[in-house]
Amino acid sequence: MRVKFPPSAAVASVNLMLTLLLPTRATAQVSCPRSAMTALEAGWRSYRAGANQSAAEHFAVAHQACPQSIDARVGLGLAQLRLGRTQDADSMFRSVLARDTTNADAWDGRARSSLRLGDTAVAVLAARRALSLAPANQEIRRLLDDISPDWDRPILPIPQRRAPTLQVTSRTRGRGFEVNAGSGWRAFYIKGVNFGVALPGRFPSEFPQDSATYAGWIDTLAAMNANTLRLYTILPPQFYRALRAWNLAHPQRLLWLVHGVWAELPPRHDFNDSGWKGEFQNELKKVVDVIHGAANIPSRRGHAGGRYDADVSAWVLGYIVGREWEPFAVEEFVSRNRPSTYTGSYLRTRGPASAMDVWLVQQCDFMLQFEAGKYNALRPIAYTNWPTLDPLHHPTEATSAEETRWRKRSGRRSEVTKVEYENDAVALDATLVEATPANPAGWFASYHAYPYYPDFLLLDPGYRKARSAEGPSSYYGYLRELIAYHRTIPTV
Repeated sequence: MRVKFPPSAAVASVNLMLTLLLPTRATAQVSCPRSAMTALEAGWRSYRAGANQSAAEHFAVAHQACPQSIDARVGLGLAQLRLGRTQDADSMFRSVLARDTTNADAWDGRARSSLRLGDTAVAVLAARRALSLAPANQEIRRLLDDISPDWDRPILPIPQRRAPTLQVTSRTRGRGFEVNAGSGWRAFYIKGVNFGVALPGRFPSEFPQDSATYAGWIDTLAAMNANTLRLYTILPPQFYRALRAWNLAHPQRLLWLVHGVWAELPPRHDFNDSGWKGEFQNELKKVVDVIHGAANIPSRRGHAGGRYDADVSAWVLGYIVGREWEPFAVEEFVSRNRPSTYTGSYLRTRGPASAMDVWLVQQCDFMLQFEAGKYNALRPIAYTNWPTLDPLHHPTEATSAEETRWRKRSGRRSEVTKVEYENDAVALDATLVEATPANPAGWFASYHAYPYYPDFLLLDPGYRKARSAEGPSSYYGYLRELIAYHRTIPTV
């Protein structure tokens, strides 16, 4: 016999959100023929024994003999879930909840099916509803702890905190950075760590969900004399709480943050696609709200979410926007759009620049405008670049067109496919951009520069002649040329 728990006031807001997804009516129990009850009992015996296919067959018989049976629908949904028929299971749980919104097992199943289908937000809502109806369900409690550690944290409005005067805690000067030490500006040399937080056996987006893990990493990094952490994307709230706690407890050993903004490639390589661009700009705004401790981000698969209430803006050195853009996408966008100029509130081009350079400076300026308008704060900003799109010329790196001409001259058969990423065919140039007079924080260049890729890092004769203090190093030769090119701004 199933015991029904009335909805509690504590989950009223959850119920309200779920009414958008499901009707909220209940039906009385129905009488079923003996054949249906016999099949139902056999289904539960098989289910408890782990005989999932047999259980599904028995539940299907019960459902066919008594279509109005709630228990048969729940059992069939649970068996289908075990068999990997997630869409069918989800549909079955929906049909149960359309008839009885107080069925804890159906809410439990809906939470699990939604999670498998990638809808984490609905999974959290359904799991919270299941737990409200069956408080002793420890499995659903553990599921909530895994997918949304802040699920039981009160959802309160986060107050807006706009400073009365412009806040600039860091700035660029020449080729370096400076930070505001309270009594004045001091030079700041970045000793940084790229903070990728993937754990062994986990996907990169399966972030640790406890502050203790981040606190331990932060303590270790501070002990090795790092002073800066670079994030590629938004992490769970627990990271920002751990960082704030460290910096408040260790004012002489602060860890600064360089925060990235992640993006995927746009459809058809059109960076002006309205839907994709809107999502990217929403991500820019989220990062700003996150570092100011003023964000509530719904959980969704592959992304961090939760209540971001730890203000770490006092220790954010700067932003790096975007990703390592694939050259073929940049080349296509540039070929379809003419060079132009841009003058924004806080950034501008020095003259005509490629469509991609202009697009990137527009997004950086958008982010600065948002932070200045909402929080009255500015900080240095850059976009992500890498050697395949650097503004240097690499004679040892042939493009498809160059290789085709060489093969034609030498009488060799032409290749049909393009050469890998076209690693020297198109460029992005941060020196084409400068801060406007209204921007005291400044601008810098940022590179993901690997010592082994592309091939020109190992093949260029000039780089191979270079020597660092540690000995011969083609990588050192490349970095030296890269920094020399950006003669007026910092290169990170």
